[in-house]
Amino acid sequence: MQAQAPNSARSRRLALGLAVVGCLLIVPLGTVDAADAADARPNESAVSVHAKAFGAAVKRDTKAVGAAAKEGAHRVAVTSTAVGHEIASAAKRSSAKIRSAFRGEKSGEKN
Repeated sequence: MQAQAPNSARSRRLALGLAVVGCLLIVPLGTVDAADAADARPNESAVSVHAKAFGAAVKRDTKAVGAAAKEGAHRVAVTSTAVGHEIASAAKRSSAKIRSAFRGEKSGEKN
Protein backbone atom coordinates (compact mmCIF):
# COMPACT_ATOMS: atom_id res chain seq x y z
CA MET A 1 0.00 0.00 0.00
CA GLN A 2 2.89 2.28 0.17
CA ALA A 3 2.71 2.61 -3.59
CA GLN A 4 -0.77 4.12 -3.35
CA ALA A 5 0.12 6.53 -0.56
CA PRO A 6 2.26 8.83 -2.69
CA ASN A 7 -0.40 8.87 -5.43
CA SER A 8 -3.19 9.67 -3.00
CA ALA A 9 -1.05 12.41 -1.42
CA ARG A 10 -0.36 13.82 -4.86
CA SER A 11 -4.01 13.74 -5.79
CA ARG A 12 -4.94 15.46 -2.53
CA ARG A 13 -2.34 18.16 -3.08
CA LEU A 14 -3.49 18.55 -6.66
CA ALA A 15 -7.15 18.83 -5.60
CA LEU A 16 -6.25 21.27 -2.83
CA GLY A 17 -4.13 23.34 -5.23
CA LEU A 18 -6.92 23.46 -7.81
CA ALA A 19 -9.41 24.48 -5.11
CA VAL A 20 -7.13 27.31 -3.95
CA VAL A 21 -6.52 28.50 -7.51
CA GLY A 22 -10.26 28.34 -8.21
CA CYS A 23 -11.05 30.37 -5.09
CA LEU A 24 -8.41 32.96 -5.98
CA LEU A 25 -9.85 33.29 -9.48
CA ILE A 26 -13.46 33.61 -8.31
CA VAL A 27 -12.87 36.18 -5.54
CA PRO A 28 -11.54 39.00 -7.81
CA LEU A 29 -14.40 38.51 -10.26
CA GLY A 30 -16.91 38.80 -7.46
CA THR A 31 -15.39 42.04 -6.19
CA VAL A 32 -15.28 43.51 -9.72
CA ASP A 33 -18.98 42.77 -10.16
CA ALA A 34 -19.77 44.35 -6.81
CA ALA A 35 -17.82 47.49 -7.75
CA ASP A 36 -19.56 47.69 -11.10
CA ALA A 37 -22.93 47.27 -9.43
CA ALA A 38 -22.19 50.14 -7.05
CA ASP A 39 -21.23 52.47 -9.92
CA ALA A 40 -23.96 51.34 -12.28
CA ARG A 41 -26.80 53.74 -12.87
CA PRO A 42 -30.34 52.44 -13.03
CA ASN A 43 -31.55 51.94 -16.56
CA GLU A 44 -34.12 54.46 -17.74
CA SER A 45 -37.45 53.10 -18.83
CA ALA A 46 -38.71 53.51 -22.37
CA VAL A 47 -41.43 55.84 -21.10
CA SER A 48 -38.85 58.09 -19.44
CA VAL A 49 -36.73 58.22 -22.59
CA HIS A 50 -39.80 59.01 -24.70
CA ALA A 51 -40.95 61.72 -22.30
CA LYS A 52 -37.53 63.40 -22.39
CA ALA A 53 -37.42 63.26 -26.19
CA PHE A 54 -40.97 64.61 -26.42
CA GLY A 55 -40.09 67.45 -24.04
CA ALA A 56 -37.08 68.37 -26.16
CA ALA A 57 -39.22 68.34 -29.33
CA VAL A 58 -41.82 70.58 -27.69
CA LYS A 59 -39.13 73.07 -26.63
CA ARG A 60 -37.65 73.09 -30.13
CA ASP A 61 -41.06 73.59 -31.76
CA THR A 62 -41.97 76.33 -29.28
CA LYS A 63 -38.80 78.23 -30.15
CA ALA A 64 -39.55 77.88 -33.87
CA VAL A 65 -43.15 79.08 -33.44
CA GLY A 66 -42.00 81.95 -31.23
CA ALA A 67 -39.46 83.05 -33.82
CA ALA A 68 -42.09 82.84 -36.56
CA ALA A 69 -44.52 84.85 -34.43
CA LYS A 70 -41.89 87.55 -33.82
CA GLU A 71 -41.12 87.65 -37.52
CA GLY A 72 -44.85 87.78 -38.31
CA ALA A 73 -45.39 90.59 -35.82
CA HIS A 74 -42.51 92.52 -37.39
CA ARG A 75 -44.00 92.02 -40.87
CA VAL A 76 -47.40 93.21 -39.66
CA ALA A 77 -45.81 96.32 -38.13
CA VAL A 78 -43.88 97.08 -41.32
CA THR A 79 -46.95 96.48 -43.49
CA SER A 80 -49.19 98.64 -41.33
CA THR A 81 -46.61 101.43 -41.44
CA ALA A 82 -46.42 101.14 -45.22
CA VAL A 83 -50.21 101.16 -45.52
CA GLY A 84 -50.36 104.19 -43.25
CA HIS A 85 -47.88 106.01 -45.47
CA GLU A 86 -49.88 105.10 -48.58
CA ILE A 87 -53.11 106.34 -47.01
CA ALA A 88 -51.43 109.57 -45.94
CA SER A 89 -49.95 110.20 -49.39
CA ALA A 90 -53.31 109.38 -51.05
CA ALA A 91 -55.02 111.79 -48.66
CA LYS A 92 -52.48 114.49 -49.55
CA ARG A 93 -53.08 113.95 -53.26
CA SER A 94 -56.81 113.97 -52.76
CA SER A 95 -56.72 117.11 -50.62
CA ALA A 96 -54.59 118.83 -53.24
CA LYS A 97 -57.23 118.00 -55.88
CA ILE A 98 -60.05 119.17 -53.61
CA ARG A 99 -58.27 122.45 -52.85
CA SER A 100 -57.59 123.08 -56.51
CA ALA A 101 -61.23 122.33 -57.32
CA PHE A 102 -62.37 124.87 -54.72
CA ARG A 103 -60.01 127.45 -56.17
CA GLY A 104 -61.48 126.91 -59.60
CA GLU A 105 -58.43 125.31 -61.11
CA LYS A 106 -58.86 122.45 -63.53
CA SER A 107 -57.18 119.16 -62.69
CA GLY A 108 -54.03 118.57 -64.66
CA GLU A 109 -53.22 122.27 -65.00
CA LYS A 110 -50.23 123.61 -63.22
CA ASN A 111 -49.46 127.18 -62.36
